[in-house]
Amino acid sequence: MINFVAMKPIEIGDRISALDHEDKTTTIVILPKRVFWKEILLTLWLGGFTFVGFVAIYILATGVELLNAAPGATAEDFDKQRIYLIVFIGFWFYFWFKVARAWLWYRFGKELIKIDRTGLSIKKSIFGYGKAKSYLLENMKKFSLIKEEKTNFGNFFENSFWALGTDILTFDYFGKVKTFGRRVEMKEGRLLQRLIDDRVRKQLKRKD
Repeated sequence: MINFVAMKPIEIGDRISALDHEDKTTTIVILPKRVFWKEILLTLWLGGFTFVGFVAIYILATGVELLNAAPGATAEDFDKQRIYLIVFIGFWFYFWFKVARAWLWYRFGKELIKIDRTGLSIKKSIFGYGKAKSYLLENMKKFSLIKEEKTNFGNFFENSFWALGTDILTFDYFGKVKTFGRRVEMKEGRLLQRLIDDRVRKQLKRKD
């Protein structure tokens, strides 16, 4: 848990805040992008979708036969129905998991970034839980903004409100691309990039 004495509060938009501390550490908090009416719709959709999935699981687990009223139904018909339910539940769980995770993120999530003499750590947490990933400053290369491709279907899909959204900042770490800054707008992303660049340079100077 990050807990330092704050020195200089910095606000970037209405979702990003940064604090410089007495021990020269900088912490940054990025809150989720919340839209009230969309959250209500997402909650209603998730509730209905959860109900449908549990009904399908109940039918599969208890053996309730929907084809009982169908005249001439055979054992093969029942087997096909079970296979359909299994496939349906598989797809249902995939989309339910993505939407449930997004709902929890909007309501209880945040992104925590810490810059100190040792390195930069990034933690995407929900209810305070999440694994912090740390990177040595001197090994971070090509720190830049990710340009949004509006015509890219994958990008459009991941940035729909029922998904978590894509990151805006990226850097190279031992040949692997690392990203953070979920759903941050381009203007705020530039300011955040400058802030992090400045704090990283200051930390590297402390090492010299």
